[in-house]
Amino acid sequence: MKTLTKILMSLSVVALVVSCGSAPSPAPAPVDMPKPTAAAIPATPMDLPDWYVNTPEEDDTYIYGTGDATSRKMNIAISKANQSAQTMISARIQATVQSQVKNFSQEAGMDENTQVVEFYQEASKTVTNNTMTGLQVLKKYPYMMPGGSYHAYVLVGLKKDAVEKALVNQIKDDKALYSEFKASQAFKELEAATGGTLGD
Repeated sequence: MKTLTKILMSLSVVALVVSCGSAPSPAPAPVDMPKPTAAAIPATPMDLPDWYVNTPEEDDTYIYGTGDATSRKMNIAISKANQSAQTMISARIQATVQSQVKNFSQEAGMDENTQVVEFYQEASKTVTNNTMTGLQVLKKYPYMMPGGSYHAYVLVGLKKDAVEKALVNQIKDDKALYSEFKASQAFKELEAATGGTLGD
């Protein structure tokens, strides 16, 4: 009997030791999840194109314009951005025409009268219409936004000599102004630069 009691006591001690040893260990400390890689993030620009932020001033070759637009389709976004850029080009053509006509009139000793003002207003529209078909897309930057739509930026250019030639032709069509402007040195130089002859 004593032997049985000792055996039972020994088993109880073993069970107690085993139960204490199998107590659940504390939960591990949370591990920081890795950040998404660049490949997992939609391709959006960190910075706008420099040529969009700082639209180039006209040079000896081009009159520049920029535009941007959004659409569900990339080609439509680019097309709408082109239309936006055309608006900027039109405004720049008007400013160029006005500045040159003003120079011609001042050198010819004419005041900026109603005739001159009406002329450059009409000339700027005609020159724009006659040259806009030569508009060139110089740079474009479309990208997909997180929602799946596209945003496009474009830089367009219009050949400056085409604008100048159209202006010279427009002035020549106005006989009264041509007779006044053709003696000015500025007009002579413009006419010669566009392949014409120096004023008589």
